[in-house]
Formats: sequence, structure tokens, C-alpha cells
Amino acid sequence: MQGLLSVLSVIRPRHFLKALLHPVEELEAFKYHYRRVPQEEFVSFLARLSPERRGELSAAASALAAHRDFLGQLDEKLRLHKDGYGGQMTREAPAIYSLVRLLKPRVVVETGVADGVTSSYILRALEDNGEGRLYSIDLPHYLLPAGKPPGWIVEESLRGRWDLRVGDAAKLLPPLLEELGEIDLFLHDSLHTYEHMMLEFRAAWPRLSPGGLFLSHDVGQNRAFFDFLKEKGVSWSEWRVLHVLGGLRKMRDRSGG
Repeated sequence: MQGLLSVLSVIRPRHFLKALLHPVEELEAFKYHYRRVPQEEFVSFLARLSPERRGELSAAASALAAHRDFLGQLDEKLRLHKDGYGGQMTREAPAIYSLVRLLKPRVVVETGVADGVTSSYILRALEDNGEGRLYSIDLPHYLLPAGKPPGWIVEESLRGRWDLRVGDAAKLLPPLLEELGEIDLFLHDSLHTYEHMMLEFRAAWPRLSPGGLFLSHDVGQNRAFFDFLKEKGVSWSEWRVLHVLGGLRKMRDRSGG
């Protein structure tokens, strides 16, 4: 029922026309919307929280809310953008913070940094956990304020757990994964073309530990996310979407790859 309500909430007359003209593509979009859930359900599903453990989710949210200076500084810095947003993953970042707190990954890899909002939330969670390191890759983004490098928004006190590599993820991600060996969390948020997304997904998946968290932003941008999951034999019931952030746990790989 929740999935149906989610679909109905986003359907517009133009979608019926698109469905007639491009039925295959719109079927994928339908699947994407049907998997969209609220933040609490998204985090609980991916963290595999039983009803008895739901209090851990509230505790993580409360811990984030208690970081008033951290949150306030992010908001203040984002005011450099006219929309106070700048293309950042501001709606999904609190959920990522909670997932990092609950799953306690030791090695996190992120492609796409921009100002560094999501990086900041991940680093804040790692610091609160007392363990873990974030490896990020990005090219300077066109939405960055003039003269600002990728990740400029990340506060100095959190940079001790951060390894930022500036360059094209298509070139830097494979050797980074080779260097790390195994990772616990992968987040794609760089170039959202079909070819680039598939390249990153195929590079990261074999390095993801059993039970590792696989996240991709803008999963409705094209069919890459859906095609990749099909390629890996992942059932549509095994993933969820928060706004436009898709996520699943690597429990099985029936493709053998």
C-alpha cells in the first residue's frame, strides 16, 4: 500500500503520455517510485533493524540533532548558493549518517563530493563511532562557489578520517579499490550517465564486503541502477529508495561476479 501511495503521489498527466511513447523506460520509473519509502523505513530496512532495535534508530537521529554547531555551520556555508542547496544531497544525508552509525563501516568509498555535505555527514558519523575512514573521489564541480575546492565545506576537525582524491572517478576508482582490498560502504554520486554509473557499480561491487552497504544517488536518472541489480541477480524486493537515493545490502550475488 505504501508503494502504491508513493506512485500515486508522483503521477502526473505527462507520465501517461510518456508511458505510451516509452513503455520500457516508464516501467523502470514505476519500479523506482514503487520502492520509495520514508527515511525511517529506508534506514530500518537497510540496517536490518528488528522492532526491538528501533530505539537505535531514534538514538542515532538524536545524536545527529545534538550536533547543533555542526549542522549550523553547514547551513551557514550553504548560503553561498542562491538556493541554499547547490545540488547537494541534503535530504538524504541524515539517513546516511544514521546508516553509518548503525552499521559501523570501517572503510567507506564515495564518488562525488561537490561542496562536501554528504562527506561531512559521513565523517561526523565515523567520528561519533570512533572508527572508520572515508575515501572520496571527485572532479571540481561546476556548482562549487568560485575558488572553492571539492569538499571545502568539511570542517577541519573531521578531516583526520578523510582521504580526498581529486580526479575522474573512472580513472581513480579502480586503483583505489585495488589499494583498499575490501570496503564496507560504497556511495555513487558522481557523473550520472548510464556508462559511468555502470562502470562504478561493476568496479565497487566485487570489493564490497558481505553485508556491505551499496548506495547510489539519482537512481531514476537512467536504467543503470536497475540493469546492474538485474545483472547481479538482486530481486526488486531487496532494495529501497529514499527520495532519489537507492540502497541495498550485498547479501547475495547470484551472478557469480
